[in-house]
Amino acid sequence: MADWRQVAKVCALGDGHISTKEVEILRAVILADGSANKSELSFLHDIKKEAKSAVKALDILIEDCEKAAK
Repeated sequence: MADWRQVAKVCALGDGHISTKEVEILRAVILADGSANKSELSFLHDIKKEAKSAVKALDILIEDCEKAAK
């Protein structure tokens, strides 16, 4: 079985840039239950670090997830 983090990284970082659409998808999936766990937050920090560029919306998502962290 594929590791969800690896699959999601490939999708988000395919072109090296994290777009608004990608952040919208991540937001919908990660905050679907109204909270974010440590693994999800770690994932967001990882993709931000590995991306060549990212929209400001990613920073806002990370902040929102930190506030909603379990």
